[in-house]
Amino acid sequence: MSSPALAKRSNGADALNRYVEARLAESSDKPEAATAIYAETLKEQPDNLLLASKAYVKAIESGDFDLAIKAVRTLDTRSGIDAEMPLLLFADAFSRRDYKAAEIASLQLEALQNFGFLTPFLNAWLSTADRKSPLADLAAAKKDTTGTYYHQEQLILHALARGYEDDVMQLIDAIVDRNEARMAPVRIVIARHFLAKGDEQTALGILSKKRTGPERKMFQDIELGKVKVFSQKLDTQVGTSFLLQRLASDLGSQRAYFLGLVSAQAAARISPDNDYGQLILAEAYGNTENNQAARTALKEIASDSAYALLAISMEVARYVDDEDYTSAQKRLGKITDAMPETPELRALLGQLLQASGNHNEAATAFEQAIALAEKRGAPDALLASYWLSLGAAQEQAGLWPAGLNSLKKADMLQPDSASILNYLGYAQLERRENTTSAIAAIRRAHKLRSSSPAITDSLGWAYYVTGEHEKAVGYLELARAGEPQDPTINEHLGDAYWAVGRKYEARYAWKSAKLFADAEDMQRLKEKIDVGLRADLVSP
Repeated sequence: MSSPALAKRSNGADALNRYVEARLAESSDKPEAATAIYAETLKEQPDNLLLASKAYVKAIESGDFDLAIKAVRTLDTRSGIDAEMPLLLFADAFSRRDYKAAEIASLQLEALQNFGFLTPFLNAWLSTADRKSPLADLAAAKKDTTGTYYHQEQLILHALARGYEDDVMQLIDAIVDRNEARMAPVRIVIARHFLAKGDEQTALGILSKKRTGPERKMFQDIELGKVKVFSQKLDTQVGTSFLLQRLASDLGSQRAYFLGLVSAQAAARISPDNDYGQLILAEAYGNTENNQAARTALKEIASDSAYALLAISMEVARYVDDEDYTSAQKRLGKITDAMPETPELRALLGQLLQASGNHNEAATAFEQAIALAEKRGAPDALLASYWLSLGAAQEQAGLWPAGLNSLKKADMLQPDSASILNYLGYAQLERRENTTSAIAAIRRAHKLRSSSPAITDSLGWAYYVTGEHEKAVGYLELARAGEPQDPTINEHLGDAYWAVGRKYEARYAWKSAKLFADAEDMQRLKEKIDVGLRADLVSP
């Protein structure tokens, strides 16, 4: 019979073996297997901090919220909790309406400081859930620099949840008037509330500027009588999850991808059947390169959701990221068969075909998108983007000057678009045709968006083509400072350096370009590095 000491040593050895097994599963790109091993081993060794820490990370990455909570509780009892972990405890408690436990988690979040700015907002929703005024908590939130970023929208949502719509109509009108793309999800959640209250006209007014695709789709569908599908009264569940969804999106944009995923999963725990929440969760999975989980989340978004077209676009992007063009086209084809008159789906097909290198068929898809969009009376800005895409596909397919005509059409529809002007100018410059008008277009683009490395590169290259090499170097160095790994910028800069006699720096720039260049450019760069710049080796 084994002694207690031997039994303890054996248990430790078993845990270590299982830990190694899990790590091997991770290194073999089998996250689900690793997560399962961590979950099983943590059940056997509930006080093992190493296992709890690894189980927490894998649970978040794979979307196993229950395992994440179990791991956090283990770490919490041994003082190993990280700053974001109480957010999961709050979400779990709030979803169960255990508001006392949620309050404790909120205080713990504040004590760990990094996410302390959230505490007043979370407390405000606890107050609203308890039918108390949240105003003191919201006032406290406004004192924090980060808190001010969310204060106005949260103030509105609390008023709606408490039935004080009239009190915040001026704030709502201001959000509509500013028409910022960032505030589109706010406008949508507010419009959904008014639909649930039976106020269709106010909802349409909130969406009337149709700033984004989801707003445009929702507005059109409401006009067609599809009201019930969008109706959603603002309550504590919707409001609290929306706060965490917004935080997740912002963390993702700041490249804090793991923390963004934590916040997205916390939001999903509170409001699991929320279409915007599934979109944010998918975005967070995509940011952490879990494309399969992202696609699974996106499939949860119904075809009649305001976010349906955005969801299929994101889903296709996740297939493209995996270079699975066949599955992407199959999935998109199924959706298009159900909605054949939708121009956005034809444009998405064009983008997919371009990504797979099929530029001729991409051009056809964009032509179909334009025809459907014109039939629908789409705004000039949307039509301009389709004409730009068509021109780019035609140019890449060698259909010139058809591509030039399409680019000019895009410019006519949206004459102050830096993207259109840059493409229009550069495509002609690349062919060394109409150089005077091409350079004028690029100068206009740079004036509109001087911070863009791509446009700065175009302007620098324009000066190279016209023989103003010193001026070219200046702009191309600025472009490289903004995008130091871009192969086109580095090659252009190398050519300009060579032209002004800075040959050592030229070769260094070409070597940098070669690190990230496409296969078709590799031979040209290799020759330049070996023999220097000849007329036949100048960048296109």
